[in-house]
Amino acid sequence: MGNSLSLNHVLLRGAGATALVLLFALRKWTRGRNPIQAIAGPPSSSWIYGNMLQLMLTKQYGDYEFDWQRSYGPVYRLKGCFGEDRLMVSDPVALQFILNSAKFEHSPMFASMMRLSHDRKSLIVTQGENHRRLRAALNPKFSAACVRQYQPVMQRAAQEITKELEESPALAMDILPLLSNATLGVVSEALLGCSTRDLGDEFMRIMARAVELGFGVNEAAILGNAIGTHLPEWAWDIAALLPTGILNELRQGKYTSIEIGRQIVERKIMARREGLEVDADVYSRLLDGSDHSNKNLTPEELAAQTSLVIIAGHETTTNTLAFGLLELARNPIFQDNLRTEIHSTLTEAGSDVVYNNMPLLNAFIKEILRLYPILANEERIAVEDTVVPLAESIVTTTGTRISQVPVQKGQVISVAIASYQRLESLWGADAGEFRPLRWVEGVNYRGEYGIGPYANLLTFFAGPRTCLGWRFAILEMQVLICELVGKFTFELPEEKDIPRMYGATVVAPVLCSGERGVPLCIKRIV
Repeated sequence: MGNSLSLNHVLLRGAGATALVLLFALRKWTRGRNPIQAIAGPPSSSWIYGNMLQLMLTKQYGDYEFDWQRSYGPVYRLKGCFGEDRLMVSDPVALQFILNSAKFEHSPMFASMMRLSHDRKSLIVTQGENHRRLRAALNPKFSAACVRQYQPVMQRAAQEITKELEESPALAMDILPLLSNATLGVVSEALLGCSTRDLGDEFMRIMARAVELGFGVNEAAILGNAIGTHLPEWAWDIAALLPTGILNELRQGKYTSIEIGRQIVERKIMARREGLEVDADVYSRLLDGSDHSNKNLTPEELAAQTSLVIIAGHETTTNTLAFGLLELARNPIFQDNLRTEIHSTLTEAGSDVVYNNMPLLNAFIKEILRLYPILANEERIAVEDTVVPLAESIVTTTGTRISQVPVQKGQVISVAIASYQRLESLWGADAGEFRPLRWVEGVNYRGEYGIGPYANLLTFFAGPRTCLGWRFAILEMQVLICELVGKFTFELPEEKDIPRMYGATVVAPVLCSGERGVPLCIKRIV
């Protein structure tokens, strides 16, 4: 029985690969020469995988990619699986065009997987006018003024980390779980208006599993992505109905998060009807305005955002903070200077601290976000023939200098976020180095065009899919860093596994064992 299943699996994979090769051959024959073939790029190491293993499965993310950028510039051609040509883009004008244009969309596979993982009314799933309406309803609740009201929630979470560190007998410990618990607590209380206990153990297990599933990438997944990129959405929607283990887990996670969200929203509606005091969390504020404007969310739409709120607002900030503390351990002089600023500011301001007035703190946060973006790259597909403008002209393999790149319908574009944020023409010759003072000295960004919502970074993305909670994330990092660095020193442990930057999916600190973690020596300041 097991052998027959294995044989069937092999036959299915072989049939799928054969079909894909025929599909690529047909597309190439019908479309003719791809115009990006004249753009230079690295040689392919494999016809089956192209350059994708070098891009996605390196020991440290960017081992090849950052060298390619130095060799070929901010726009170059990359080989995908089965000889497919892909365009790698870190040019700021090109990125601005791609991320703000309706001519480029996520792949059908991405759209289908989001529908499998999230409610169809979730912001990450909706498209067009419905998406714009949801953003218009959510956006005011993440304004600077609204976000500042959640500062006490963040401060309580930071103090809870301090308490746990003070009670721990260990000098060397993995800081990642503590950060994860803190950021989850902040998201639960400030956005949903409940504690992590209210979410329930089953929900927490499912959310942790969802993060784990999204974290793993292997050779089979890369081939699957290559196949899925060019299949229509209906084919993926049918495939998503298969009763496989992973798909079942994703479906169960979606249904559980929808039910938890529904229960949270129903409790708030009932409390309001009974005249009870209304909470000040984001969900409660959205429900308060539901009768006044057609822009606001219905209770069902609000409940549908729960899984996105938990995942997007939790693990991303956790990983960024972990990389930040790791860099402070590597750079003790800057850590001391930052601590001095924290002590000085908190002494003068007390509980009325204005974190945006702390130059070293904000320079540090910007530098961490620059070097460790939440996503290293994102795929987009051209939905029609178009021309992509460039900030810097490039020379093709035929010797022609061009200032725009023609792309065909169906062309896969890699939005190279990590490469853009290490582009030497924008960030200087030391763009690959951790140097927060670049932001204090005022020579941080040399580009003529603004991009992204914060500090010309793409960490929070750009265009109509910009992260709504970017101000929330910044304030949360400001509060947690001030609390931790103000009260503890962070050092690298001796003869320990130093985390590396893994970025095949989300960017996260990974140990040699393959597990996520950031072991540090942590000492209380007397």
